[in-house]
Amino acid sequence: MMRKKSVKTALAVSAIAVLGVTGSVCAQDEEAASEARQEDKSAADVLKPVDTKVFSSLFKCRLVDGTVEIRKQGEDTWVKAKEGHYYPLGSSIRTMSELGAPVRVEISFGTDCILWTTNVAEIATRPIEIGENTRTVELKSGRINLNLPRVLKNGLFFVAAPYFTCSNLAGESWFDYKPTGDGDEAVVHCKTGLITLTGRHYKIERMGAAYQVRIRSTADDLFSWIRGESGANKILLDQGMIAEKNFETGETKDVPKTLEFPLAPKNAVKIFRRRSPVSGNMIVSMMTFDAAGVIQNRCAFAEGRSNVNSGELVAKPLPVVDADAVAKATAGDEAAAEKPAKKANADEAAPAEEPAPAPAKEEKPAADNGDSDI
Repeated sequence: MMRKKSVKTALAVSAIAVLGVTGSVCAQDEEAASEARQEDKSAADVLKPVDTKVFSSLFKCRLVDGTVEIRKQGEDTWVKAKEGHYYPLGSSIRTMSELGAPVRVEISFGTDCILWTTNVAEIATRPIEIGENTRTVELKSGRINLNLPRVLKNGLFFVAAPYFTCSNLAGESWFDYKPTGDGDEAVVHCKTGLITLTGRHYKIERMGAAYQVRIRSTADDLFSWIRGESGANKILLDQGMIAEKNFETGETKDVPKTLEFPLAPKNAVKIFRRRSPVSGNMIVSMMTFDAAGVIQNRCAFAEGRSNVNSGELVAKPLPVVDADAVAKATAGDEAAAEKPAKKANADEAAPAEEPAPAPAKEEKPAADNGDSDI
């Protein structure tokens, strides 16, 4: 009886061992299959367009060196940022340097979308709606650097200042923003890739590699100053509305007018705005200047009104005429016309001029000694 029990016990132990080995093998197979699926998924992600899942739902502090603080949306308190932690969009980030100590922070919006700064700076991230696949960084102070995919599609990443917006960003760029006593000043630099910069009454459609522009604005947005600093590009300037007539149908309609101006280094644009006390429309005066500071274009218009538009106001100066120089040149031409034409062959020696005949001697009249017949 005992022998039968021990046989049954041995069989049960063997069954349990077999089940354990089978379970272990199944677990290993499942783990291997999961890893294979993950590799297939990673490969599929590589092949997908970059805008399919370019951003994570939260941003991450990849690196924190020095004093870096985070303030979440709706809160008043700044807290120390933690390296490796994720934070919700709508939060603000700032860096501070005590006694000149180095500071650096790197923020990741996705695997290939990195923002970093190595100086005292402050930015804010803009909250988004559920399912929205865009990201916006608001400039507050200091300089930030961006490294985005070169193939990032348009309309996904934005950098915003109070009076202009940079869109369609791709590649590397940096932004330096400084509040002033009566407004702000910003420098936008496209290192690689492209940027579209849009402000009130102006637009730079394609900022290319190594192009840099400086922008100043007043706090009331009644004045803008834009200057090219490196590279060569064109800026599109609003020139109000003009009435355009269709001579076939006789119909007249208002259409926008724009000026394309080369914003090369040291070329500048000034835009003045004020609200009309009568109609309430915004009155705009715009001027362009070349690198020497000479005005090139000027116009004034009211927003949305073709009947209030000055058109081009700069009369191109005529060349200055020197009357004395013109008289001398004319006299020289007349004298040259009176001289005989020179021979075509300049190597032939000109014939020697004959000497002028000596003047004849004058005969003195005989003295009247009274013997004259008269």
